[in-house]
Amino acid sequence: MTAVAVICFLWVNAQLQGQPLIDSLVAALPSMKEDSAKVKAYSKISQVYYQVNIKQSFPYVKQGLELAEKIGWKKGIANLNNNLGLYISDTGNYEAGNEHYKKSLEINTELGSANNQINNLNNLGRNYQAIADYSTAATYFFRALAIAQEIKSDDHISLVGTNLAACFLNQKNFPKAKEYADLTYLHAGRAGNFSNMVNALMTFGTVEIAAMDTSKARAYLERALAITEEHGLYSDMAKVLLNLSVIVIPDYRRSIPLMLRVDSIIGQTSPGSEADVINKFNLAENNFQLSRQAGPEEKKVLLRESAKFLAQAKALMLEDRPGMMANVLLLESDIAEDSGDFGSALRNYRRAIAINDSLFSQEKKNEIAELEGKHKLTLKDNEIAINRLMLANQRKTQWGLIAGLGCFVIIVALLYWQNRIRKRNNTTLMVLNQELDEANKVKARFFGILSHDLRSPVVKLMHFLELQKENPMLFDEKKEQDHRQKISNSAENLLSTMEAMLLWSKEQMENFRPNKRQITVDELFSFIQNFFGDTGNVSISYETEPGMIVVTDENYLRTIMQNLTSNAITALKNKPGGQIHWKAKQEGGQVILSVTDNGPGIPADKANKLFEQSVSSNERTGLGLHLVRDLAKAISYRISVDSQPGVGSTFTLSS
Repeated sequence: MTAVAVICFLWVNAQLQGQPLIDSLVAALPSMKEDSAKVKAYSKISQVYYQVNIKQSFPYVKQGLELAEKIGWKKGIANLNNNLGLYISDTGNYEAGNEHYKKSLEINTELGSANNQINNLNNLGRNYQAIADYSTAATYFFRALAIAQEIKSDDHISLVGTNLAACFLNQKNFPKAKEYADLTYLHAGRAGNFSNMVNALMTFGTVEIAAMDTSKARAYLERALAITEEHGLYSDMAKVLLNLSVIVIPDYRRSIPLMLRVDSIIGQTSPGSEADVINKFNLAENNFQLSRQAGPEEKKVLLRESAKFLAQAKALMLEDRPGMMANVLLLESDIAEDSGDFGSALRNYRRAIAINDSLFSQEKKNEIAELEGKHKLTLKDNEIAINRLMLANQRKTQWGLIAGLGCFVIIVALLYWQNRIRKRNNTTLMVLNQELDEANKVKARFFGILSHDLRSPVVKLMHFLELQKENPMLFDEKKEQDHRQKISNSAENLLSTMEAMLLWSKEQMENFRPNKRQITVDELFSFIQNFFGDTGNVSISYETEPGMIVVTDENYLRTIMQNLTSNAITALKNKPGGQIHWKAKQEGGQVILSVTDNGPGIPADKANKLFEQSVSSNERTGLGLHLVRDLAKAISYRISVDSQPGVGSTFTLSS
């Protein structure tokens, strides 16, 4: 068993202000009104006690919280819930601490307090990290970091950076730990936050320890120790000394004095904290290991010291610290074994294995069985039992190495799987963004076309109505009847255009599909003939074989033919003897429809642009040909144009 190193990061950095400040504030409390000032006094007393004796901070923070709730001061309620969560968490009750952090976060979010939200999120992350839920911890840390970077707070960035570095250290991701330690050191230097600079240096030291470079690790830790001594950072000093004491192991005669110095500092600054528990356990472990190298008399003294510190560490343990409790029980087992109390050794060993059963279930059962056998043999032959117990310890070390390798392989596999999922999700998001961009372009084009094609018939209709209202005497009976007919025709054309647009908008819907059936060409031509009953100077002719059938969506194809005919009539409105000819013919087992006019024709470059997707919405191309293009595509028709300026144009539909 080896000593436990620690990189602990405190949420609140306050200077040790001592008992005089506490006494003066406590004396002033009875004369103070029950307002926010008294709440602040309670809070200040609890904060100073937190640095001196954490147990004495609880009554004052609770009284302050009760008063803040009584007077309805939300900011005070949020701050005191955060402080109470901090104190409770420092005793190891992380679940209860989280309840207060979440209450504080809810209020601070409502108040829009960015700085306090960062503190809440940071504290929640620390608690989840303490119970080895690193995924949830990282979620809170990254939320806090995003807010800190948004408000450009160097102090808060360095604070969150310390905890992200610790989170990655716990997962043995040393490159990432160093990355966030660099971030911490940079912003802590800008903010003048020496405590966070110390935390960054300790992270660098831990990374070097993992790389087996104790020389570099010691250099980082000695730099950190110098900062703590210069600025009176006693809590941080204890943490640095704790890490330095671990580096010198297995030179126990050097490590134990360092740990005793740590114990003295922690006893004055943060008794009962996580660092206090770990240091007391390390003192117990180091005294025990040194006892194995000592003579009989010194061994007894060292075993008593080991048992004393182990009992102190155990007294500070709570049930939600199972990993440390397992280490304590294993050390108790070793001490009992070396003392010849194999019954106690077996009991403590069983309790430790029960805690770690999920990691080493079958292997530990085998080891327990071996230990039970050795315990029975000691009743007959004490020397044989001790030898077998030493052999069991060697096997335990081997299984630990194997298990560690297995965990490493699992972590690598999980990281690889997570990377693949992230890449797949990024690809999906890219495709969705492209589809959204295309949909926005279609929408812009549609509204541009819509505004143009509705404007023209509406303007004509308003013009006819205005003439009739302002100058009714300008028209004789025949002209008045003609204008009424034109108004009626304009209204019908407007309705027809709106119906066509409705059909086109339906076609744009994701789940809308054409409904194909058999229809004769005669029916299609009859529809066109009835729809365009009065075409003025333009004549429309039709050519088809009797009974010719097409399989398509009738509404789509009618709308296409209607728009092509309407465009041809518009092109011929000022041409005497205008002619439009619809023709249907069989070719290769397919029915091909074409419409020809003897209008002015379309230049080749403009003809090619009529069906391009990239035509912008402000070009006055009209809805018709865009509608024809999209509807033809929906029913699997191809449309082409053959036009000669001065001769006319032919539009052809083929499936």
